Amino acid sequence: MVARCGLSREASRVRRPSRALQLGAVGLITALSLILHAQAARLPVDFDEDDYMRAGQIFADEIRTGNPSILLENNYRIEHPQFVKILIAAVMMGTEPIQRIPELPVTANPYELMHRPTLTAVRRMEAAFGVIAVTTLALVNPVAAVFLATSTWVIKYTSQVMLESVPLLFSLLSVALYEFARGISNARRRRLAYVASAIGIGLAVGAKYPYAIAGLAIVIDRIRRARRGESLKIKDAIGWSVIAAIAFFAVNPYLWSDPIGRLIASAAYHPAYATSEQVQSTGYPMWQQLIWLTQSVPWHDGQNIFLVKFDTWMLPLALVGIVPLVRKRPVYAIWLGLGAIALLVWPTKWPQYLLTIAVPYALAGAAGLTLTTRLAIKLPRRIFKGR
Repeated sequence: MVARCGLSREASRVRRPSRALQLGAVGLITALSLILHAQAARLPVDFDEDDYMRAGQIFADEIRTGNPSILLENNYRIEHPQFVKILIAAVMMGTEPIQRIPELPVTANPYELMHRPTLTAVRRMEAAFGVIAVTTLALVNPVAAVFLATSTWVIKYTSQVMLESVPLLFSLLSVALYEFARGISNARRRRLAYVASAIGIGLAVGAKYPYAIAGLAIVIDRIRRARRGESLKIKDAIGWSVIAAIAFFAVNPYLWSDPIGRLIASAAYHPAYATSEQVQSTGYPMWQQLIWLTQSVPWHDGQNIFLVKFDTWMLPLALVGIVPLVRKRPVYAIWLGLGAIALLVWPTKWPQYLLTIAVPYALAGAAGLTLTTRLAIKLPRRIFKGR
């Protein structure tokens, strides 16, 4: 008995440094992400920022005058859900009222005369979601989190007033909680994790539609596992979908009065836009997203905004890491595969769409780095042994 107690104490001493190291790594990676996002605060006003600022301002101004029903009646830039626009409005309500941002054609240059303190406040909110996403991934895989934290594409589009940082976080939370739930033996806790996963994907899609790919990856993984003998109750699958739908509609009050009609109107915009002159005139090839992945953000050279540029090395590492990712974390591999197909097929090739696969791409890169490191260590040993 004494020996067992001694062994258990010794084992706990061994585990404690491991947990401390893990938490220390998470803290360092979070700090790195904060520094890189702070540096990106100097980014110039970009396309779409004025649109989303105007969308939030419409809500904020009307709510200030006692008209909260504006959330039920208006959704400026109807092609995207309301959730992020409502968050922008919440930030703007905490700042001084500003002159109305004008409505410009989608082909016009961004409106650069926005009130800078208000723009900065909203950008900080966006960056906060981006940093939390990095912290969350650090709990899943610290190496992948470093890749996510240093991606210039992720830094740029989670530091500006875009729609990406919020769904990036919630899609990651959804898949991470789904994967975590499978390892929980307690039925009640496992159910709560699945519920949280469903809420996460509902909020992600409620922020931007393409992040539904993460939810589809979960569905496909559950079906795949059911075919391999794991139990899958239909009522649980339906319940997960219903909870996700409730979360989606909860953060999009504009849909409440006419959910089908307004969803169709919102979705119909995208095929028409994909074939518009603005998209077609870019001349981007089908594989343009791969071209983006082979480089760092190219538009801000000389401004010293991105302190780390590792993007070029990420693609070969991710390609090497696909097979290990399929074996060890199949749901993320499915997410990456579905997202890659969507990026190749969809005619609109804007680089911010890369963030729909940023998380599984970072995990594939981490798996590739692990594999190449192991091979680099083992190969010389085998050579010398052979001699």
